[in-house]
Amino acid sequence: MSAIAFIIIQKANRISDLLEERLGVKGASLEARLGRAGRALPSEARHAGWRIAMAERKAKLGAVAELDEYSFDDDYRTCLRHLQAMGPETPGLPHVRGALHSGVTAVLSGLVIYIGLAFAGVI
Repeated sequence: MSAIAFIIIQKANRISDLLEERLGVKGASLEARLGRAGRALPSEARHAGWRIAMAERKAKLGAVAELDEYSFDDDYRTCLRHLQAMGPETPGLPHVRGALHSGVTAVLSGLVIYIGLAFAGVI
């Protein structure tokens, strides 16, 4: 394995670790973690992450000659900047979505119970 391939794999592992630390997404690979991160990442960082995952795959297969090191470094810096700005205490979009989902479910459940009791003549 060449030195460039080793560096690419190290940087991809760093992004993968940051996804777990900052967003709490788990997965076996960078691709799996990016898929689970969904919309918690801004689109610029998400697209850069996918390009890093593809570069990691090529590095593991030995096709490093096809990679552009400069664009890879730009993608790495983009992901790193966005992930480091998100501290672990920063609530991500999945947390907000979960809270909204729970609230809407509670309101609709209450409404269904009220209508059922009204038809039964209890209210």
